[in-house]
Order: sequence, then C-alpha cells, then structure tokens
Amino acid sequence: MQNQTIIEAKTYTCHYIDKADRLLLTINYQDIEKRIDFWITRAFLVKLLPYFFDYVMVEKEETTNNAQSTKPTDNSTFALTQQKPILLESIDFEALDNNGMKIVLKNLEKNIYCVAVLDKNRFKSFVELLTKTAPTFDWGIVNII
Repeated sequence: MQNQTIIEAKTYTCHYIDKADRLLLTINYQDIEKRIDFWITRAFLVKLLPYFFDYVMVEKEETTNNAQSTKPTDNSTFALTQQKPILLESIDFEALDNNGMKIVLKNLEKNIYCVAVLDKNRFKSFVELLTKTAPTFDWGIVNII
C-alpha cells in the first residue's frame, strides 16, 4: 500500500491546455516540494458545478479587496517547477462555521490529498478560477455558469 501524502494547498493556478482538452490546476506552483499539478476533465468539472452553486451565492455581492490573496503567476517559475500532472479524482467540501470552506482535492491512485481552508471570498475566487478558465462554449457549459 502506498503512503498517503497530505499537502496544504496555499496557492492555485489554472490553465486550459488545448492539446489535452483539460484544465491544469496547479497547487503551490512556487514550492517544488509541495507542488501538485492536477488534470481536471470536462466531465469532472460538470459534476462539480452543482456543488459550487450550492456553496457559492449566485447573486452578485460587493467584493472585498483581494489584492493580498490574488497575484499573477510567475510564468518562469511555473514552467521550471512543473510536475507531471495527475488526475483530480475527487473533491470533498466541508462548510465551516465561519462561512468558510474546507476542500480536499484527491488523487486516489497515488494517495495524494491537498487540503485547503478558505474563507468565503477565497472560496469564491477558487470557484471562479476553475469556471472562468474552462472553455465554457466548447465544453457545453456556457449557459450553466
């Protein structure tokens, strides 16, 4: 049996990779020891959408200043530390008392778990990162998001 790897997720970067027709979700791109590259398929993202809608308010609210939690990806560091992507097979969601969210991103084949505790605004940012990176028209989810 393979040892379980648990990584604290601190940063998130997402790109659509046309050649693979998948999203590449990178966790902790600046930390080579704790970096994980997850493939997200169209089918998996479509399964996640109802959960995203359950946990994220659909109505538009005034957004708070997220300047300290959102910053552009350093593309040279991103490329230098790239790992071989693994398939994202499961995500667990746990609503927290403070309106935050604990998420656990999993690859069961390699027994890798990325854990993140996000406040409400950071969770919304995470959902937007995934949904806005996806090619919504090509994936047939343009009317859903």
